[in-house]
Amino acid sequence: MDLRRMYYFNATVKYRSFSRAAKALHISQPSLSNAIKTLEIEINAPLIERTTKQFQLTELGQQFYERSKSLLAQFEVMDTELKELAKGEHLEIRLGMIESANYWFSQVITAYKKQYPHNQITLMDTLYNQTVRQALLGLNVHAVITNQHIVDQEIKSELLYTEPYIVLIKRDHPFATKEKISLVDFAEESLIIGMPEFQTSAQILKAFEQENVTPHIQYKIERFEMIKVLVDEGLGIAILPQQYVTHHLSERLLARRVHSDFLNRNVYLSTMKDRTFPESILKLFELIKTMN
Repeated sequence: MDLRRMYYFNATVKYRSFSRAAKALHISQPSLSNAIKTLEIEINAPLIERTTKQFQLTELGQQFYERSKSLLAQFEVMDTELKELAKGEHLEIRLGMIESANYWFSQVITAYKKQYPHNQITLMDTLYNQTVRQALLGLNVHAVITNQHIVDQEIKSELLYTEPYIVLIKRDHPFATKEKISLVDFAEESLIIGMPEFQTSAQILKAFEQENVTPHIQYKIERFEMIKVLVDEGLGIAILPQQYVTHHLSERLLARRVHSDFLNRNVYLSTMKDRTFPESILKLFELIKTMN
């Protein structure tokens, strides 16, 4: 069975249209139609219903689509792995990264580059356009450093570290001299948080709920660096994971531990199971797990 025809069939199902699929594949519609017909001749059964105006698969076509989709995904992984192994130590290594990991990861890069100076490292944010799972299974990244614990038969998540949450304040704020800070102390404070759809912010809001405290949220900010700026301007205080404020903190700001049984954050290294990596990529994973 021709792998190219299988790929064409999957594209046709994806776009649910011969014309749209042909355009995406950069081939003519008659060429696509002929390829699908040849595939049906090989199987000796129709895959697509041609008696209705709406695009519809036959029962066999649906089964073939599910099986072929899995086979094509496996082929893509194999193709990627072989090309990477052939390149040796001249690779582009792509990593998804939560913002707070940037600080310690720079040390990892420094150590790694001494051993593999020719490999290029590309860091990207996987929080916005796609999920961590999609990024890994789509082969868009080799690994992701994330605070999402992914339970999935195709994904491996290894715990890197657990960090507490802190409150970021100006040095003249009353919390600066308070012996112990708990969530109930935030009831009258103007709070700055990240966007609610972020897992970190969701955990903070859940902790308030679990302790029966209603926070006074004044600002919702997408970037945590901007949160630091607003705190520095005296517009409120913020609860952040500790790694966000261990470096490059203004002298006017102070970080204090927030005591709550519900505020600790796990950070994981997530990779695709059963994927074969070159030795140089495995070495980077090893450094990530030992130097964080």
